[in-house]
Amino acid sequence: MNKLLICKKTREIAADTLKTSLEKLLSKNKPISEIGFASAWLLELRRHKEIFPDGWYIPPPSGIAVLFGRDDEFSRINFTSVRPENYWPRKDVLLDLNNGIIMAYASPVDKKTGIIGDFEMTIYFGKNPQIIDHFKKNLQIVNELFSFAQIGMTLSDIATKGHKIIKGKGLSNSIFSINDSTSTNIGHTIPFSYESRTGSEFKVFKNGTWENICLMISKKREFLNNIAEFKIRPGMAFTIEPRLKSSNNSKLPLSSFHAIALFHKNGEKELLTNFDKIFRLAGMDYMLNF
Repeated sequence: MNKLLICKKTREIAADTLKTSLEKLLSKNKPISEIGFASAWLLELRRHKEIFPDGWYIPPPSGIAVLFGRDDEFSRINFTSVRPENYWPRKDVLLDLNNGIIMAYASPVDKKTGIIGDFEMTIYFGKNPQIIDHFKKNLQIVNELFSFAQIGMTLSDIATKGHKIIKGKGLSNSIFSINDSTSTNIGHTIPFSYESRTGSEFKVFKNGTWENICLMISKKREFLNNIAEFKIRPGMAFTIEPRLKSSNNSKLPLSSFHAIALFHKNGEKELLTNFDKIFRLAGMDYMLNF
């Protein structure tokens, strides 16, 4: 069983179903609400029987977050956490196809292994050059951190490097986690990618409630924060997901491009982004040069 391949396929499901959902909604030429988008995405995800019907990151409902903003009004995009109810998808918030911004996140879980394939990205339909540059910086940082990361480094090595780069680019990491007391993390490990489930963990997946399964996944993560001593090892996966705001310009929204770094057992590493098809669909070709 290649656990990293399972992680890759699970994330591909999230990305492909997001593209399919958006494509279908855009083709109808009807108003698109946050809840309408989230429901359409969940429907597509549930067509894949190899994953659980809901995502592990709850709340929000079903482990999906969809938030809309515009390039001149993005208060809903500037969240620190999507867990509070006021950041759950709403039916009265509609997508602006000229200047709109979408934050889309899903957290699918493979049924056989419990391995997650989280996916999150920011989609922009507008043309504001400052916002475009801001989004490019975010993706550049993700790629730079992936290039820096090596087997044997601690997770805090990655986080420390990340915070240095982020600050140097005039940005700040906007994150809140109920399981990371430091609130400095820029990602976390993929549970069960580098270790087997224990007997008790296997029983939770087999007989436990969905809430207990989700809680176990959540608590099993090791965070990329400034105190983590956990070391990168072969056969391991972790997310790189800084949520970035400008420290100097309040007219720039939060952006997030969540990637997964795979460290294969043969020593090779691979970055999972899965953004390009969605970039093309949204007219974000300027994001394809990374």
